[in-house]
Amino acid sequence: MCHSSIQSHSSSLYGLFVNLIMNKQITDEDIAGLLFQELDEEDLVAFDSSGEEFDVALEDEEAVSEEEENDAGSTSSDSEMEVPLSILATVPTEETYRGKDGTIWFKNPRRPNVRTRSENILTGTPGVNGQAKNAKTPLECFELFINDSMLSYILCHTNTRIKKTRENSNASNEYSYCDVSMIELRATIGLIFLAGLYKSARQNLQDLWSNDGTGIALFSMTMSLRRFSFIVNHLRFDDANSREERLAQDRLAPFRKLFVDFVANCQLHYTPFENLTIDEELVAFRGRCKFRQYLPSKPAKYGIKIFALVDASTYYSLNLEIYAGDQPQGDYKVSNKPHDVVDRLVTPISRSGRNVTMDNWFTSHPTYEYLLNHHKLTAVGTMKSNKTCIPEKFKAGKREENSSMFGFQQDLTLVSYVPKPRKNVFLLSSLHHQMEIDEATGAKQKSEIISFYNRTKSGVDNVDKLIRSYDVSRNSRRWPLTLFFWMLNTAAINGKVIQILNIPEDKSNRRSFIKGLALALLEPHLQSRKSNIRLSTDLRKRIAERTGDQGCPPLKKSTPGIKRRCHVCPAKKDRKTQYICETCSCHICLDHSIFQCAKCYQTKALQSVNASDED
Repeated sequence: MCHSSIQSHSSSLYGLFVNLIMNKQITDEDIAGLLFQELDEEDLVAFDSSGEEFDVALEDEEAVSEEEENDAGSTSSDSEMEVPLSILATVPTEETYRGKDGTIWFKNPRRPNVRTRSENILTGTPGVNGQAKNAKTPLECFELFINDSMLSYILCHTNTRIKKTRENSNASNEYSYCDVSMIELRATIGLIFLAGLYKSARQNLQDLWSNDGTGIALFSMTMSLRRFSFIVNHLRFDDANSREERLAQDRLAPFRKLFVDFVANCQLHYTPFENLTIDEELVAFRGRCKFRQYLPSKPAKYGIKIFALVDASTYYSLNLEIYAGDQPQGDYKVSNKPHDVVDRLVTPISRSGRNVTMDNWFTSHPTYEYLLNHHKLTAVGTMKSNKTCIPEKFKAGKREENSSMFGFQQDLTLVSYVPKPRKNVFLLSSLHHQMEIDEATGAKQKSEIISFYNRTKSGVDNVDKLIRSYDVSRNSRRWPLTLFFWMLNTAAINGKVIQILNIPEDKSNRRSFIKGLALALLEPHLQSRKSNIRLSTDLRKRIAERTGDQGCPPLKKSTPGIKRRCHVCPAKKDRKTQYICETCSCHICLDHSIFQCAKCYQTKALQSVNASDED
């Protein structure tokens, strides 16, 4: 693609990084290395530029629900563009191929590439936008996508649900059923990320909180197992009082607002590079859900299907749409035909000169013409063999192995490739317009269209790989909660992409990013817990060591033989102690004390004196 409209940013590290990517001095492999650093080579989906490992092949049809088959049924035998009889009469038959529906394909390219086509001129500077350029830490990058406004929305409806539970249960333990604070909610999310980091997201929670040396100490330091389970079980993402009314028009009502805000944030902070991928994700879920799908080709097989538009270079999720099946009549009822799904997904990049790679479920002759004429976007993808625009000669079963046949129109190119005897692969492209063979493929003699497709087809698949490497999802029978876990996974991936682009010199991997994010979310809650007198002395001591705060000044003994009641313990306990606080001289028992050596106390006191002198 031509990138003449892209301004130079060599004056900054960020601009230099973008320019290196656009000039191919930093390749997709370099970016992927920072994201996939912990995965084995065999786990990667598509970084073999030669395409040897990932040959294009006719893909098996994915099993879909009966409802989806009805939606897509009208596209199974596309009525491709009609060709006027006057044109057919003037075209020599020996120079053309003709499909079943009369579509004409020329044997030779229609025009040489004298100048760059208008649809290949990239508009908009790829990379991070606006205030997102200032995001450097993991927490700052994460909050670009799940911000305080979204968390406040969750907090409000979660506490509403807790209040209802408290009223119905007549709970005697007020602490266990108390409302959730913002720092407690953020700490819960931090623990969810931490469990995914240790690949323990679906592990029994009692194992994570175990105090026999096999658990993870930070979990019990942050909150009790009972409190964590209580908060996660009560997470809510909409107003329960109006849910029934909204469900009458929208199956996604329990999660709609949060999902819309998340997608808007993804599009606000990032401009994609020149190649993107459209494909579907499957969020594993086996509970009750009206739009649950069965896709045997996916690892999870059962789950919630999400259509995704992903940057093929950085694996940044730009646009997302949850498949909700046949929606009730109303504002949310949309067509689920492949053409209409593609039309909605490419809206954020419309008329930007970018290319979209897709598989054979989305690819059709009318769709590619529509993308070119209405959105100024090119597209490359495989085609199903039953498309009526494909000439019969392209399907011949006795063609030579590793041979290619090309058909050309003014803006589209069709190629038929034989990877093995009696097997054809069909690809359609509005980006390529010549009979180009990729010499890097050697004896296989693949066309440049196939090589390009192999390089750019796996954006969504690689996002799936990244999610599964540190998946935070927990087993749940509530699909909104399952989608929330998926949203956390996607936000962490997008956040790491933002950090990579903002700090090119930082070579830390995604594991370090998630760990830093989890600890940053936990820190405020740990700080508030260390002074909680309900906790044991040992636990508060460990929290103080974890936060790096030595706490209170050292204790000293009172006059020998004199004991008085601890000023913190309830009077009914009548707990006597001989220790007093060196600051306030009040008697204090060891359960309500934090130990600190005299050296550290003196150092801290000296720093306070120096600070006051400077003021």
